[in-house]
Amino acid sequence: MPCGVPECYDLHVDCAPGRASGGVGDMTNDHSNLPPDRLWQPTTAKWFAALFGAALVYAIIRDHLAGDVPWAHFPLFILNKATSLAAVFFVASSYLVGKVFHWHDHDRALRLVVIKFCGLTGFFLAGVHALFSLALLSPAYYAKYFDPDGRLNLEGEVAMAVGVIGLFLLMSPAITTLPMMPKAIGGRRWKRSQFAGYVALTFVVAHLTALGIAGWLAPAGWNGGLPPISLVALVAALVPLLAKGKRVHDRHEHGETG
Repeated sequence: MPCGVPECYDLHVDCAPGRASGGVGDMTNDHSNLPPDRLWQPTTAKWFAALFGAALVYAIIRDHLAGDVPWAHFPLFILNKATSLAAVFFVASSYLVGKVFHWHDHDRALRLVVIKFCGLTGFFLAGVHALFSLALLSPAYYAKYFDPDGRLNLEGEVAMAVGVIGLFLLMSPAITTLPMMPKAIGGRRWKRSQFAGYVALTFVVAHLTALGIAGWLAPAGWNGGLPPISLVALVAALVPLLAKGKRVHDRHEHGETG
């Protein structure tokens, strides 16, 4: 989903290691030397509680309280929905901290930790979602994605295929988050690996669309009038993509006028 964990996500433009932007400085310093246990601290714990908690509460309200899903299906079916939504929340946040969300701009080191935490957590949750989905994948849970003979139909196969590709693409920025990677692979390749996160988000959008577009177009059937989780996740995935597009457009306009 996921996942956009570039180490220079705090910048307002994409950058390669060692290249300063917006006065931030060399991105190979400071955060890359942070010990792994620094990723979990009071601030990141609050991020986890807020994003995963919001996803979990929404899933419970929409499907258990406003809907008719029995509580017996909470441990896997509903938790899988919450996990998928939280994964998108975290991945999107890893692209937006320092660009749209400026809560940690006063502390560069903390901002970088939050960015890395959100990206890695999003990637981890996307992997958990994939495993949960494999365990649940059957006509009993997802009848609309199967033909009468028990095989996936076109809608189901497209949804699964783009989801797997999206998860695979998220591996690149996740792996290159490791402290030694920027210097090991070089600035240009490192920057391309980070851009793969944005490509992954486009596959996430395709995955969500294939899964949920039929339900999006039938609001009368929304539980309690609440949008489907796939639609909420779609909006969250689109925000960093639109923000990226705006930054590219602004830089292009600045280049033309300046």
